[in-house]
Amino acid sequence: MVTARGLPPDLADRLDPTDAPLPDPRELRHAAVVAILMPPVTGDGDDDDPRLVLIERSGALRSHAGQLAFPGGKPEVEDADLVATALREAEEEVGLPRGDARVIGRLGAVPTPTGFLIVPFVAWAPASWRPEPTSPEVHAILTPSIGRLLDPAIHRITGRGVWQGYHYEMHEFAIHQPPLWGATARMTWDLLERVRGNGPI
Repeated sequence: MVTARGLPPDLADRLDPTDAPLPDPRELRHAAVVAILMPPVTGDGDDDDPRLVLIERSGALRSHAGQLAFPGGKPEVEDADLVATALREAEEEVGLPRGDARVIGRLGAVPTPTGFLIVPFVAWAPASWRPEPTSPEVHAILTPSIGRLLDPAIHRITGRGVWQGYHYEMHEFAIHQPPLWGATARMTWDLLERVRGNGPI
């Protein structure tokens, strides 16, 4: 198993099982994303922690334009399950061959006001892979290190909300302009809490 400074060797055990029963979406529709972990990039001038792959969505999109997100989207008829959905989208958006990703678990599902219950998976990318925009929906790619994301100086809670019975905190990470916020920030916080050993949020 890949291990690196900044991530516990038992990270997979701290995640929900990939094949655990899916949460009841109620009136929402399922969607799937994948938090892709990259091994440290040697000699890039940053720290030696693993990286997390984020996309900056195109400003031309009708929804969530310009926001930071994980690769992912809605299921297609050819997808065997939501894991397949997440990996297909990662291949389409950032060029990660779906057969090369090693899915190690799942984070808590996140509802959105746009009508989706997002199921986030976590996967390791091969050491030799480098992400690149492979879809017009992707304006740019960010790969912040886990160490940077864990820095309390770049994180803040901007409020708390309730939406259709779901209670949640609104997180923001000042890693870019615009910052990482919304559903992806909540999923990122969940991942970081598990890295810290605090369990699911």
